[in-house]
Amino acid sequence: MYTLDIAQLVRSALEESGCDSSKVGDLDCHSTIELEMNELPSIYITTQNEDVWLWSFIGNHCDTLIAQRGGELLQELMQGCSFARGEQLQLAEQDGSLALKALVHSDYLVNGSSFSAALNGFLEALERFTGSVLR
Repeated sequence: MYTLDIAQLVRSALEESGCDSSKVGDLDCHSTIELEMNELPSIYITTQNEDVWLWSFIGNHCDTLIAQRGGELLQELMQGCSFARGEQLQLAEQDGSLALKALVHSDYLVNGSSFSAALNGFLEALERFTGSVLR
């Protein structure tokens, strides 16, 4: 059975994206990996069995937010995304916050280059969703 080394995959993807390897600290493949962003919420990378999730908190979960921005959020979700299983992002309530999530398709877990494409795609989606929620 193949065991995914998510820490090495993340490191390789970040280097592929042009991140200076000296700025990447120790990554633990047994814990959630956090990528701190400058002007956006952090991106978290979690493994469950052989599944890899990308997720981020995009705002506080509240009924008013969903009522006011639900249409915009749904339009963003309906755009789809190639790197997620089912080509679909997810929105979920998590610990009182609204979380954007993607279950990464296995085709994007084969090497740093492909996982970099997934990370960059998630980053683009995060920018769109935070724009909808925070404006």
